[in-house]
Amino acid sequence: MNKINELIDKSKWTYIHTLMFASLAVGFFMWGVIASIAPLVYPSINNVLFLLTPTFATIAGNLVLPFFSDKRLGRKTTFFITMSLYSIGTLFIVLSAVLAGFNSNNMANMPYLALLVIGIILGVLGVEGEVPVMLSYTAEMMPLEYRDQMLVLAPNFDNIGAMIASLIGYITYNLSNSYAIELISLSAVAIIGIITAIIIRLLLPESVRWLTTKGYITRAEKEAEKIAKEILEIRENEINRNLSLGFRYAFLAIIGISQYLTYGLMAFVVADFYFTGSTVDFIVFIANLGASIAGVIAGFIIKKFKTRIFALFSFLGGTLSMIPIILLTFNFNIVAFYILLLINMLFSEFGWATRTIYEPTLMPSNSRAFMIGLIRLAPVIAYAVSVYTLGTYLSNNLLLYLVYNTALWAIGGIATILWFYKGVDVNYVSLEKLDLIRHQS
Repeated sequence: MNKINELIDKSKWTYIHTLMFASLAVGFFMWGVIASIAPLVYPSINNVLFLLTPTFATIAGNLVLPFFSDKRLGRKTTFFITMSLYSIGTLFIVLSAVLAGFNSNNMANMPYLALLVIGIILGVLGVEGEVPVMLSYTAEMMPLEYRDQMLVLAPNFDNIGAMIASLIGYITYNLSNSYAIELISLSAVAIIGIITAIIIRLLLPESVRWLTTKGYITRAEKEAEKIAKEILEIRENEINRNLSLGFRYAFLAIIGISQYLTYGLMAFVVADFYFTGSTVDFIVFIANLGASIAGVIAGFIIKKFKTRIFALFSFLGGTLSMIPIILLTFNFNIVAFYILLLINMLFSEFGWATRTIYEPTLMPSNSRAFMIGLIRLAPVIAYAVSVYTLGTYLSNNLLLYLVYNTALWAIGGIATILWFYKGVDVNYVSLEKLDLIRHQS
């Protein structure tokens, strides 16, 4: 089995890898678009519970679909299930907007609100269920020479999707003053993404590592031979430290809480709670523009830094970048806020890159997608509690809101300091070697 997996690790880049990357990019793009819908139309609902609508779908998506992907379905089959879910969800969202009669005032009324909520739940269930599987597929199938880059560049399309969605929202709302038209415009983008994803994913190979883990050796050999046309000699690094699964999980859950909450609270929620009108869309756009730029930068510099150093830089930098934003509240200027928000989102994306590299590489091969989903459980719950609490008690206090966000950054910073001394780098280390870092008691 190891020889088959080595073919994947040492393969020269081929058109099949390009196809894989395109599939992953479209999937993450869809995540960005669909996850943006609730925050972008929040002003027409103006109820904090609406922002929490996707929570249970997010939890279910992160646990149920990855579990079955690991145990029975494989990666490719799971992709078609997730695409079906967010396709149906998109249709419900379109239906809610059309029945509302293009009148933004109707979106908070029944039955339009019910249809919108159902659509968002189904869409989020699909895209959230797809994320752990996409990260697993990337780590399992990309050549070792490019693995870390792909684990950064592909998830960055989540930011690009959110950026484009917010820009479309900003333009359509300014032209029409209608959230129904904004929803239809966003749904049109989603439909184009869905059609593209279906075409590409029909041509995808199944994950060779998933096949070998399940004992489908003959099929795995055939898939590997299709992919690994030429072999490269690469320098592999070794791991000389044992780490318990519990320690790895705790580290990833803590930095997950730190990054997931600070990104969501500053890229989406701060706009909903403290700003109105098209400014909401523009703040979301600026935040995700910064994250998108940082994702490209991270993709090209990640091979030049050890992952522990990159993690430390990301979270400590994010903590420090909050200080001028806090100071701005004493003499607020919207242009300065946009600039400082963009800088903060650069570090947020570096933190996200840290997570997308470490999560699939530090988790065991036989339950990789499920464990990634389990890691994300803590951030999702913490985010839901935070949004409800902040929306209920601090919706008129921007200063305390920003202090809370800074504290979340600092928690991640402390975790990366500890990881710097006790953790491992994963640069150029195969998944099989990383599987051996489990603590031997």
